[in-house]
Amino acid sequence: MTSMSAKLINIGIQLRIKKHVSTPQDLVAHLRKVASPPMPIPLPASVTKKPDTIAGVPGTWVEVEDPTMTIIYFHGGAFIAGDIATYYHFAAELAKRLKARVFLVDYRLAPEHPFPAGIDDCYDVYKVLRQRAPETPLAIMGDSAGGSLTLVTMIRAKEDNIAMPDCAVAISPGGELYDDVHSRVANATSDVMLAPSVFDMLPELYCPGEDLTSPLLSPCRGDYSGFPPLCITVSEHEALRDDAYMIKAAADNAGVSTQLISRRRMPHIWPVLFPFLKEAKQDFPILVEFIRKHTVATLGSPSPHVASTVAAKNIAA
Repeated sequence: MTSMSAKLINIGIQLRIKKHVSTPQDLVAHLRKVASPPMPIPLPASVTKKPDTIAGVPGTWVEVEDPTMTIIYFHGGAFIAGDIATYYHFAAELAKRLKARVFLVDYRLAPEHPFPAGIDDCYDVYKVLRQRAPETPLAIMGDSAGGSLTLVTMIRAKEDNIAMPDCAVAISPGGELYDDVHSRVANATSDVMLAPSVFDMLPELYCPGEDLTSPLLSPCRGDYSGFPPLCITVSEHEALRDDAYMIKAAADNAGVSTQLISRRRMPHIWPVLFPFLKEAKQDFPILVEFIRKHTVATLGSPSPHVASTVAAKNIAA
């Protein structure tokens, strides 16, 4: 059964964020307005944050003392919005529970910086941090557009023969820009966050004139062979539902170890809403355990990733 906190948050998100706009410029202005951070939550006493620049890309470290692993996080916002300050508490909980340092990447946004600027920023940060400490366990993760950037970063690393991360997490990832996706229509009403105009206008804003079948824009079309274990989360009532399943199918077909966390009646990117949402509190430890499982085992001695598929986990709600 859907929690009362989820019902209330769904109403709040729909009233504040889901808006049908008429022009691309209005969409940019609206998403940037609603992407402002919520009421700040104090970080745990054991966690600090500090700005830094990696490969010329700004961002913020959220970390514990003497961390044993690194996480790189790519924020969401349809490639045109998003504020890393929104993720400070989420990153702090990851850092605390995994004894980690988390780098929140403040990548360039379209339309001022169209494709592939944001992709270049994320990949450059990954490449530097992966090569700087090759023996240190490293995970990458992101939500929505950041979930897409997580996949694209691995696609580019594979092309350049750069070592893969130990694991990856994609929260409600975008996977397809070229084809009409059934869930965009079927869940147009039930998705409380993303209005159809987002998908209609995104190519013009993010990647005008580009080949939308490219795996760098539609990562569900990529070759995932050699990818590390991948965890995907999705709401059955969001517009990006089918994107998540197409991504999982691509990973499964490539022999990648996958885990799917699916819930009904959750808002887009619901795990990020920890600690406000009851279901996010329940699922956050699953993400933590996934990362721990695939990094602790390689601590100090990275090993090849074994190809096996983990059954999808559907959580009734």
